[in-house]
Amino acid sequence: MILYRYFAKEVYGSLLALALLILVIAIAWRFNGYLAEAARGDITKEVLFPLIFFKLPGFLELVLPVSFFLALMLTYGRLHADSEMVVLSMSGFGSGQLMRMTLVLAGGVAITSGVLSLWLKPISESQVEALFTSQQTITEFATLAPGRFQALRSGNRVTYSEDIIDGNVLQGVFMSEVASSDPTKAIITVAEQGRSVVDKAGNRFLVLEQGARYRGTPGQNDYQVIEFEEFGQLLPERKVAQAERRNSALTLSELLNNLQNRAYAAELHWRLAMIIIIPLIALMAIPLSKVNPREGRLNRLIPGLIVCLIYIMSLAAARSGLEKGTIPLALGLWWVHGIAIIFIYGLYRWNRFRY
Repeated sequence: MILYRYFAKEVYGSLLALALLILVIAIAWRFNGYLAEAARGDITKEVLFPLIFFKLPGFLELVLPVSFFLALMLTYGRLHADSEMVVLSMSGFGSGQLMRMTLVLAGGVAITSGVLSLWLKPISESQVEALFTSQQTITEFATLAPGRFQALRSGNRVTYSEDIIDGNVLQGVFMSEVASSDPTKAIITVAEQGRSVVDKAGNRFLVLEQGARYRGTPGQNDYQVIEFEEFGQLLPERKVAQAERRNSALTLSELLNNLQNRAYAAELHWRLAMIIIIPLIALMAIPLSKVNPREGRLNRLIPGLIVCLIYIMSLAAARSGLEKGTIPLALGLWWVHGIAIIFIYGLYRWNRFRY
């Protein structure tokens, strides 16, 4: 029990540190993409952090296996490099006991991975879908940011505001758009301020105050100028057709009830693979981390990481093939796990003859 606590402390401590590091990198990369969408006016800034929060289970689904494998490689590599494994072996702690202890450690990680893949991820992905759906019906006004020229998705209008007060009052408004009746003519509107107003029918208007409206052909002196004290313009909602649910947002029961659907079957096999992979890479890490004291604890880390990534990428490629029909449904992703088991067996046989 004391030895188990020692191994658990070392492995799980490294696992948490590595998972946190990789997760921060993944979040930063994804957050940068969402920031670009917010800058284009595709989404509002209010949903940035909720989107990242609900994406966490999806990130952890892949981060957890890789972090666990690296944690085992680092821990066991250090024990071999410091000759602690030799001392344990001389004390009666054999390779069979090491495998059993490693599988016990892997069991806790596999349960966590199962909760993430089978339960938390579908719930969080449903929330992500709901957030994106809500963004499809927002008006141009909701995506405006102060001090930035912002174009509509259609590209027909560019809007600028020096400042936005309380999220509803614009200061120093500039709008440039193409006339719908004549694409060669431009309409430029400037105003001291503007505000969002909703009428009784629920329509939202942008009411501009103390400004002017210019209409004409760029490069010519045929502009019409209209000065106004108040000018109202309808802000149409960006309505789109209802999008099909993503497979990652489907619940386990929905997947089990539609196994004849290739996309659903591939999603189910992938979720199960994220659980099965944990004990297999744990067994893989034992021989891969075995180094001589003079070699250094990190000598096998990069080759081991490459092997782990090849395993995960093979699963991803097989999942794509299952969806496209190039791999029979009966095979699923089991054949990839079978190859991994054969590879693990070969590793143990090779290590037995090598040492």
